[in-house]
Amino acid sequence: MATPTADKLRVYFPSKNLAADGDALPTYTADTGGALNAIVDAALTQADGYWAGAVGWFLGNTPTAALQGQFFHVKSFDAAADKLTLSRDLPTVPAAGDTFRLVLGGNWRSSHETFGMLMGGVLPELKTVSGVNITGVTIKKASALLGEGTLTVQYTRGLQILRIKMGSQALGVGLDVSASVTDGIVFAADGQAFIQVDVNAASLPTVDRTDTWTLAYPERTLTPDYEGYETKNDVGGKTRYRLECVRNADAVDSMVDLTVYAGKPSGAATTIASGSLGTGAGSFDVTDATGWPTKGFWLKNKTVNAGVGDCRYVNYRSGNTLYCLGVDWATLAFNTGTSEIKQGDVLSGATSGATAVVDQVVLVSGTWAGGDAAGTLLLRKVVGTFQNAEYLRVSSVNMARAGGASALGLRGYAAVAWAAGNAIELLPDVDLGMNKPAANQYENPAAETVQPASVAFRAAWDKTTALDLGNLASGKLQGVWRREWIMDGHQGRAGIVADTRYSWS
Repeated sequence: MATPTADKLRVYFPSKNLAADGDALPTYTADTGGALNAIVDAALTQADGYWAGAVGWFLGNTPTAALQGQFFHVKSFDAAADKLTLSRDLPTVPAAGDTFRLVLGGNWRSSHETFGMLMGGVLPELKTVSGVNITGVTIKKASALLGEGTLTVQYTRGLQILRIKMGSQALGVGLDVSASVTDGIVFAADGQAFIQVDVNAASLPTVDRTDTWTLAYPERTLTPDYEGYETKNDVGGKTRYRLECVRNADAVDSMVDLTVYAGKPSGAATTIASGSLGTGAGSFDVTDATGWPTKGFWLKNKTVNAGVGDCRYVNYRSGNTLYCLGVDWATLAFNTGTSEIKQGDVLSGATSGATAVVDQVVLVSGTWAGGDAAGTLLLRKVVGTFQNAEYLRVSSVNMARAGGASALGLRGYAAVAWAAGNAIELLPDVDLGMNKPAANQYENPAAETVQPASVAFRAAWDKTTALDLGNLASGKLQGVWRREWIMDGHQGRAGIVADTRYSWS
């Protein structure tokens, strides 16, 4: 059995409005009545709020040139007005006839792959990319493994091959273009990074030729920015969830021991030099934070909780001094649930007087109608501590009983005190969770802020901590969800890396 090459792992957008695996994403057409921050389309017939949180983009050939290839993030959807309100202004007002696509949720894999690298500011998946010197070659995708920098594509007439390299690296193995090629793969020297091309052999130059492009990572094509209305509000933040659908496109061979992890900010591990930190907001000094982000990043303490660790959100850094937000999130078990607790409910403890806003409700057993619902709540904006067996109330109505005391913590870690000498390292901005589809259908949360059922999340940032996705047979699917834990007051920063890295045997 051979090992599938890197180009055989294909990653696709899902969308909750599709009807079957591999369906095409619908193309929508704007009507009149749009604005810089709004798109109107009578063909959007879904329920009010259905598209809230969606990522969308205008097609590369949409009539309004300024909108071609423009991405956007949907803040809200008004069904009565057929209107998408966007998180930020577009370059110009959409005109009637402009075409776009929308992506949100889980449910089914679409036929549309996620995007690779920008080439000279253009995504080849949306607009044609061809060189000025090597005629007859159209580039259709540039793998994210290429990274940022200068891509060189070289055509050698005598050998009739195409080769590529990044920067000063050596050229990779050549692709035979003596005959026309559709969806040909040209690998860099590492055998991993690649471009995908169509070649019209009859149009190739009669002498050696070279073309170059500047490659850059695209932004907001799968995971949108943290918007102001998400990061500073009166409900204490949010969690949101994005799925990428993974398929083994090799015709024969399995990907053995497939794993995945997410990138994290650069910066070496260090230790707490002085100071301490409880569960409230506070600061401490580390030995060396050279090269770390200056604001809005996550940190793991590797020493506490018997080596399992704990994490904090760093609001900002001044030299080696880190200023952290307090931990006002908690988990709380519940049982004997008689009235449904819903996301967004303001919860109070009948005895303790503790209060919180419900972020997630995970039902483990029983039913609300049966009066025996049991599970776990993820709470934000927590004040006080909920006590075991006390009634949990919403608007003074008893909903369930606490199945233990509430436990403060962020991103699945138990919050404890930190002290000098503790080992510290940076964490990724996202957590990952595996979702193997049943009969090719993925989990389908009602909204971007609802955790997919049966998906467990954790931080994974290198090959040692990577999620094990098992073996992926030819033509089979796997899914990876990203969880973004957005704090109240969460800060955006340049250079956030949430890309996933896959490896297999």
